[in-house]
Amino acid sequence: MAIKEWFIRKDIFGWKLIAFGAVCLLVLISIIFAFPLKNAPYQVTETYRTTEMKQESYTDTEPYIVRELTEKTKVLFDEYRLTVPIGIDIPFAIDKPDAQLMVSFECSVPGGFYVFTVASHIIYEQRGSSGSFELSLEEGDYKARFSENMMWGEQVHIQLAMQWTEMEEVIKYKEVTKYRDVPVEVEKQRDITEYKNISMWKWLFSGLP
Repeated sequence: MAIKEWFIRKDIFGWKLIAFGAVCLLVLISIIFAFPLKNAPYQVTETYRTTEMKQESYTDTEPYIVRELTEKTKVLFDEYRLTVPIGIDIPFAIDKPDAQLMVSFECSVPGGFYVFTVASHIIYEQRGSSGSFELSLEEGDYKARFSENMMWGEQVHIQLAMQWTEMEEVIKYKEVTKYRDVPVEVEKQRDITEYKNISMWKWLFSGLP
């Protein structure tokens, strides 16, 4: 009986030793698995800024050319002269079709202002110490004269000008809408993968690769 009882006790002790060792192993494994030993990936949302090109409208001034009827003026004579017995003669020419002769004169004493053809035919006359007038003339050569028969050596101002219209290219400007690319800073988000150490327990039950 004593031998049989000893074997029974020995067998129970062995099983207890095995059970204790298993418990210790489980505790050790649990402790080891609790440490962050696994480097696992995880997704995070990152906010970042980037530069994009964006179309922007602006107003610009653009030249264009048109043909239109333009009034022109050419000064033929503009001087002060002293009166002389034969009068002051000023030859001039009209070299534009449908031109107007613009005349003004001023003197300290009365006199006469005349416009002659090249053949000395009087086309127009005006008397007085001053005056101004317009005269339609055909193309050709002419002569203007101011004469004063009583007071010689008086100063007189005479101005002759030719005025006409003609078609001319004229530069004009208009406002137009244009577009250009400009850099604009915008805020965006993206998912990125980062890594961190987690415990083996968390890794086993999280389904992470």
